[in-house]
Amino acid sequence: MKKLMFVLMISLLIGCTDDDTYVYYDHHHQNSVVLLQVNYTDYEFEGGTELFLHSEFNDSDTLPIRVDYVSPGDFGSLGLYYEPKSEPIFKGTIIWSGTGERMYPYSLYHPRKFLMLQDSIDMPDSDDFQILFPEEGVNYPLDSIWNSISHLAIVSRYLESGKKVGVFRYTRSVGAGNPNEWDWYVVMNTQPEK
Repeated sequence: MKKLMFVLMISLLIGCTDDDTYVYYDHHHQNSVVLLQVNYTDYEFEGGTELFLHSEFNDSDTLPIRVDYVSPGDFGSLGLYYEPKSEPIFKGTIIWSGTGERMYPYSLYHPRKFLMLQDSIDMPDSDDFQILFPEEGVNYPLDSIWNSISHLAIVSRYLESGKKVGVFRYTRSVGAGNPNEWDWYVVMNTQPEK
């Protein structure tokens, strides 16, 4: 009990310093990305998250995203990184005759957490989409993917940046893979509101 009291007293003394000794950090972000998950087979919006980045926002209309793909002999992976600082946007494992998992972001907000609009947002031209991880022989149903997210207020806000809308497919299982385990992802980029 005496040791506990001693530790508490020391903690109080350390915590009670002059205001002049505090160091304030100006920690702000100049760039953000929204990542939205859409079910592969029925195009239902399944959730998403907003990621705040340290890389500066660039004026290009394309998304500066690098893709690292490791083909699954038995185990593989898919990673997307925002350049030039290689900040992770997405990381997931791919398993041959098994089921991989999304490793980053660790969790997504449930669809109910997203503010909905009364009217859907018109789909941009197909030229305004950027396939981030093009796969040969894969049909990208942009209209179905768009329809699943076109009622989200966050999509409207991100569209204002003038950037392309990124799309990629994540197949966590391959070989005898199950398309019901796969997802489409939409990536959009903007500057946070000041």
